[in-house]
Amino acid sequence: MKNWKLFAVAWMVPCLLVSILAGCTVAPPAAAKIPIPIAQQDNLIAQPGTSVLMQQIWEENYPFYQKILAHPYNRDLLSGKLDESLFREYIIQDYHFCQYYKRAHAILLAKAPDESASKFVVNIIGQIDDEITALHEGYIKKYNITEQELASPTAYPGTELYCDFLIRTATLEPFEVGLMATMPCHWVYYQVGVDMKKAEKVQGNKYQAWIDQYGTTAWENSEAKKDVDFAEKYMQAASAETRLKMKNAFVTAMKLEYMFWDGVYNRAKWVE
Repeated sequence: MKNWKLFAVAWMVPCLLVSILAGCTVAPPAAAKIPIPIAQQDNLIAQPGTSVLMQQIWEENYPFYQKILAHPYNRDLLSGKLDESLFREYIIQDYHFCQYYKRAHAILLAKAPDESASKFVVNIIGQIDDEITALHEGYIKKYNITEQELASPTAYPGTELYCDFLIRTATLEPFEVGLMATMPCHWVYYQVGVDMKKAEKVQGNKYQAWIDQYGTTAWENSEAKKDVDFAEKYMQAASAETRLKMKNAFVTAMKLEYMFWDGVYNRAKWVE
């Protein structure tokens, strides 16, 4: 059955490529400070077995993570004060992003260097579908988001830039560089969930169910760690030139994570 699924997904890749061409965390160093009222981080993630090179990259880019965690969108989400119209727009933009995130992985599947890489990417694609089904669909119904809004959303510049970056990097760069571009999404959401859970819960927070979806599993057993460890293998084997490209891809994607939240919060749409 697993081989059949792998074949089915792999068969879809050329179709996705034609369509495209036609048209989520390691804990910070102890000295780091979180600039929002969240309980001090412990060593949930910094445990034995943490990927060394990936850990180093995370620590170098931790300021960007701090900006995401401290962003007014996440402050308001944590306090329950976030305007529901903003959260509704976030669901639409995130749904749109997930479609491109899945396409980027489909491209990576076509470029997978071996069977273990293929299985890894197929698993990620399945996780994305599971997230859409388990998480997005409930909010889509709750906020009466129409099929038209999902099929033809007005992607904010930050969302569109992020999607284009993932597709372009997966298409034009080596497998490991494209893989690295997808890492911040896995890592940031995991760590945001971990950190938000350390804050005192606000009674009646209508966004608590969303917060509870992320960072629920200890790092050693989390899907995020599996992703990081998988990327570490390629970081270790890469040449100096490729390793630099991987690092740069991670940095850009981390910044784009911030821009995604910022664009939604400020309703930064294209000029009309």
